[in-house]
Amino acid sequence: MNKSKQKEHNGYTFTEIVIVLLCWSILLSCFIPLQYRTYQELEANMTLQQLKEDLLLTQHLSMNEHVYYSLIFDQDSGGYMLYDAKERKPIFTREFPDHWVVRLTTLHPTVRFNQKGMIQRAGTMYLYAPNKTYKIVLPFGSSRLRIEEI
Repeated sequence: MNKSKQKEHNGYTFTEIVIVLLCWSILLSCFIPLQYRTYQELEANMTLQQLKEDLLLTQHLSMNEHVYYSLIFDQDSGGYMLYDAKERKPIFTREFPDHWVVRLTTLHPTVRFNQKGMIQRAGTMYLYAPNKTYKIVLPFGSSRLRIEEI
């Protein structure tokens, strides 16, 4: 008879289950902010890399096809587009992530390159991400751009 009563009491008590769940919730609450911060850094890196590649594409298209390609920044919508003025049509449009703000300081909204790959109007712009600010400089000459984290 003792063996049957002992079998009925095998298992975890309510207190033990609550303690285990409490430990898991503490561990998860420490991990989620770290994961969100990592996501924001990855999003920023990918956005800046895409901007670099799009400027490089604009430069190469201007050098190899015709000089009517331009990258047009729109501060209101928070994005930019590659535009072909010869064909009078946009090639693609990109949006910056939510909560990012674009401010063109000395950079003209329309970025063009000549046949030698040199920018026609150099300038500076700022990208304000939720946690960081990036200064983007497009210098004179054939260099592409410089991104500084402020």
